[in-house]
Amino acid sequence: MANGAVRRMCEAKIIADPFPLRQTNQLFANLGDGHFRELTQEAGAAFRNAAVGRGAAFGDIDNDGDVDVLVANNSGAPSLILNNLGSRNRWRGLELQNAHGRDALGARVAVELDSGRTLWRRVHTDGSYASASDPRLVIGVGQAGVRGVRVRWPSGRVEAWPAPAEGRYTLLREGGGTQQPGDGNR
Repeated sequence: MANGAVRRMCEAKIIADPFPLRQTNQLFANLGDGHFRELTQEAGAAFRNAAVGRGAAFGDIDNDGDVDVLVANNSGAPSLILNNLGSRNRWRGLELQNAHGRDALGARVAVELDSGRTLWRRVHTDGSYASASDPRLVIGVGQAGVRGVRVRWPSGRVEAWPAPAEGRYTLLREGGGTQQPGDGNR
């Protein structure tokens, strides 16, 4: 029943539905190669109810290392979708605060893996209409080990930390790491 073209559904018009543009939410898995696979049919009851969704906020509500979703609906109460698959692989959680103790929005984080690969993340709360997401970072590393973390703060300062603890959140505060020379504008 998805109507990505945003047009009235004939059936809804006939029965005088006050929310004729309702649709079910969709879920896609990033395959890591530039492609996605739709998982909506396998995702459970939360993806079977049609509503007029207007925004989504993402964050780890239950602090278990996977991202949960709160969907704001125009046609009713918000929907909290808990990701109960559990963390099947290793993860690190990071909370970044600037020198004044506030969320370090805009900070760029480099998570350096033992393999030599670097995972880049940005601290942000934006991403969906009229919604603010959790600024904490959940970094899934699979089975890889982590060598350390570098942060480019919005102030321009670059600092490094040793590998944060696995399976929990670690607070990184500006001024608390080892000062590093700048490393470009990533």
